[in-house]
Amino acid sequence: MNASPYRLDLDWRLCKHAKGLGVPIIINPDAHSIRGLADISYGVMAARKGWIESENVLNSLSGEELSRRLA
Repeated sequence: MNASPYRLDLDWRLCKHAKGLGVPIIINPDAHSIRGLADISYGVMAARKGWIESENVLNSLSGEELSRRLA
């Protein structure tokens, strides 16, 4: 999910469908400067609104769990 407030791709209305299909989600701030890192909060809010939970977000997993899922 691109968390830039100007983009917000994946639209929150499609999150639940993507989750049901098993699509892995990564929330990315699309930062072009250090100040842009704060945009991650928009992505988190959009994901929550779309029923995405932390266990569905690859970049919220531990290194061990991420390795297991990617194997």
